[in-house]
Amino acid sequence: MEYFQDNELNISKCKIQFQEALLKAIDESLLVLGVSVKQAIYYYIEHYYNVKREEIPIKLKEFYEALKSIFGFGSKIIEKLIVKNLYAILNLNFEEKENWNFIEYIEFAKSFL
Repeated sequence: MEYFQDNELNISKCKIQFQEALLKAIDESLLVLGVSVKQAIYYYIEHYYNVKREEIPIKLKEFYEALKSIFGFGSKIIEKLIVKNLYAILNLNFEEKENWNFIEYIEFAKSFL
């Protein structure tokens, strides 16, 4: 029984570490646009998509849709920057996949934890 409790604890730790890494990658990526713009984006996402910053890892699809709404086709650049930063934080090698979207890259990174 103790093994399962330890295993669940490790899974919870990994999940929290991944969520923190993802938020850090998003923060660093949006900061490229400037502090005020980053804050405006978080405000917009919270008020129009009902997703607080700390909820992004569990509401990833909504965040993805919000980025597309804000930046249009330009969201691809922000998405790729977020993914590259996440992979760097997690010490993963980023390889661009032809038909993958933002969420698929994130899920792939999550599978390594």
